[in-house]
Amino acid sequence: MRRRENLLGALNVFVPTLPDPTPADAAASGLHVAQALADAAALGLQNRSAYAQYRALSGQLEQALSSRVRIEQAKGMLAERWSVRADRAFMALRQYARRHRLPLDQVASAVIEGVEDDAELRRESGGSSDGPA
Repeated sequence: MRRRENLLGALNVFVPTLPDPTPADAAASGLHVAQALADAAALGLQNRSAYAQYRALSGQLEQALSSRVRIEQAKGMLAERWSVRADRAFMALRQYARRHRLPLDQVASAVIEGVEDDAELRRESGGSSDGPA
């Protein structure tokens, strides 16, 4: 079975009796039916593969968006708490994540939940206030 350039597999067609070699139209008709079945199966396999790829991509994009929302929320919380600009709070988050070899999203979640050490995070920001956010 082939769909465009993609080889998808093979389809065996078994017939209980051999076709009569004289009527060419009957044999050709059976061949057309077998080819139609193979084409339909190939199309189904290709669609299943495309669906799985798009579903995986959709999940990745959803996770990335959710992660970005958490990072922005944590950044805003720190900027407000420390009275610094949002970019300074983000730099502190990023530096802390790098120094501790943690995913940025995990550090952001800890900030939101209030379980991350605020003093250590604050040291990552440089510790100075640079005005309101």
